[in-house]
Amino acid sequence: MEQETSYDDKLWFNHKGCDGKHFLIGNPHTFHGRMWAWCPVKQRSFFVSKDEILESSEQTKYWVKGFLSGNQPSPPKNENQDVDYTSDEYKLWKENIREFEQSGIWDIEQGM
Repeated sequence: MEQETSYDDKLWFNHKGCDGKHFLIGNPHTFHGRMWAWCPVKQRSFFVSKDEILESSEQTKYWVKGFLSGNQPSPPKNENQDVDYTSDEYKLWKENIREFEQSGIWDIEQGM
């Protein structure tokens, strides 16, 4: 039995790997920044990062911005489990957050 996938048609985007409109449907809970999407042509869901979105509706732009803001990894903590806003680790984390907001990809090699 085939399951119907529901989506909001205002949350459309063009994907760089497939023609036509695709639709955001949620959080796949895989990696920081990955979003769950639907391809009506292939009739299947898939995971997508911000840098794979070519063109989109205004609603999609704001949805992605909110999603990535809420999906940011926590800042690094010191030995007292406090955030040291003057530490080199925190400064590196802030740089990585700026990149994450642009691409939707969190570089796990950075270790934070």
